[in-house]
Amino acid sequence: MFSYIFKGEAYTDTNREFMLNIGMNTEQIESVLSQQEYESKQNADLRQQAYKRESDPLYIEWQYELESSNSESDRYKEAWMSKVSEIKARYPLLSES
Repeated sequence: MFSYIFKGEAYTDTNREFMLNIGMNTEQIESVLSQQEYESKQNADLRQQAYKRESDPLYIEWQYELESSNSESDRYKEAWMSKVSEIKARYPLLSES
């Protein structure tokens, strides 16, 4: 979750009205919003890399097990889905907030 510090306090609410009410000026608000957007874009890139490195191999393994009619396919599916959830939590996106 994105957070910022203003006057020694940590906040997560990036609503312009909220930030004005706590005493931020326009320049400070724009700075917070720019940082939030930058971090979200960075997380999108990191998430994509993590999918390729960590979850895609599990997905391929699950698909292989499905085609072989192996009773272990559910276990592989759960491992893959768990990894995807873990990656999403590790690299949250602004659009999911």
